Amino acid sequence: MTLPIPFRTLPLALAGLLVLAPATPAQETSQEATEDGVEQRLEKLEQHNAELTRKVNLLTDELEYQDLGGLVPPVGESAFGMGPAASKVYAKIEGLSIGGYGESVYEDPAGPGDEWDALRTVFYFGYKFDEHWVFNSEIEIEHAGTGDDGEAAVEFATLDYISGGAVNGRAGLALIPMGLVNEMHEPTTFLPTHRSLTESRIIPSTWRENAVGVFGDAGPISYRAYVANGLDATGFSASGLRGGRQKGSEALADDLAIVVRADWTDTPGVLFGGSYYCGESGQGQVGTPDAQSTIWEVHAETGWRGFTARGLAAMADVDDVTALNNSLGLVGTDSIGEELEGAYVELGYDVMTELDPESGMSLSPFVRWETIDTQSQVPAGFASDPANDDDVVTFGVNWKPIDRIVVKLDYMDFDQGTDGWNFSVGYVF
Repeated sequence: MTLPIPFRTLPLALAGLLVLAPATPAQETSQEATEDGVEQRLEKLEQHNAELTRKVNLLTDELEYQDLGGLVPPVGESAFGMGPAASKVYAKIEGLSIGGYGESVYEDPAGPGDEWDALRTVFYFGYKFDEHWVFNSEIEIEHAGTGDDGEAAVEFATLDYISGGAVNGRAGLALIPMGLVNEMHEPTTFLPTHRSLTESRIIPSTWRENAVGVFGDAGPISYRAYVANGLDATGFSASGLRGGRQKGSEALADDLAIVVRADWTDTPGVLFGGSYYCGESGQGQVGTPDAQSTIWEVHAETGWRGFTARGLAAMADVDDVTALNNSLGLVGTDSIGEELEGAYVELGYDVMTELDPESGMSLSPFVRWETIDTQSQVPAGFASDPANDDDVVTFGVNWKPIDRIVVKLDYMDFDQGTDGWNFSVGYVF
């Protein structure tokens, strides 16, 4: 039977009505649930994105540390007698280490001659190959590297074998292990602006020579023992032995020397020890005598409740001085000393241990008394110059806003030399 046209269009009309009809409560609930689900998924995606961002930032920081912080480790403890910044490479597991220090000094002597000097800019480059082999070096630029006195030089460059036991090996251009500042000469490790005269003219700091030897710790004793090229006696003078250093540059080595050092380090905060150097200094040069040179010194250092104290006494003997003077054309009071002697005592107190011990800074008034005579004895027929027999009192203040930066102000009062003020800023990293 054929339905009338109105009946045939009825299903379409009903479908249209269903479409146009308002949503039922069940349908509204379904839509709301869908919208809530989308919002929840968006919220989860945002949380996931935030977590990914956090992890990327952490990874970036870690990569920056590996690229930069790993190359420039923090300054830590001294190792094997070296300064804190020079010791950083020994604490690494493996790889390259960079450090350094610097000093800028203003000097105001009595009368004319004020000077402001970029005295030292120094970089340490070390590389730890593995748990046994370590390369360490110090590159120094003095006086900004310009002028007659400006230079860039290798202060030390050694290859060490760390055995893990009491005996380790070292070879290369090494710091001679004598005194308190020759190895540990970073500006934050001593109170006054300038190093002592005794550790400049008798122990000719900074003193480095080509050497090979052993070092380590044997119970409570820390030691170093090297064979090195000897001094060059043609550089000696009435003012001391400093000019005899060869500094590793095409060093004459006809005459070798031995140097040994031992320190008691078992008690925290206490260092007590001494060192001995002996070797001929003529180096086989025509007209130059053997000039055997002997240097010995004893030293001590301690700290307690803000107080610090250190002291050192040194003596040197040079043989064949009459022949050496003649070969160098020295007469009268220009004679090289057959005996040289010097000593100093230095005391300081950090007042911040009382005023604000939690501040992280130190403020240390200090005083150093020193006596030195580089012509304590001269051969017959020669005379001593009174200017080379001097007493010096240095007093001032040492301020460290943080442990890696130091500001120093002091006054040096000489019996024979020129008095004056010194001001310096130093740092290590």
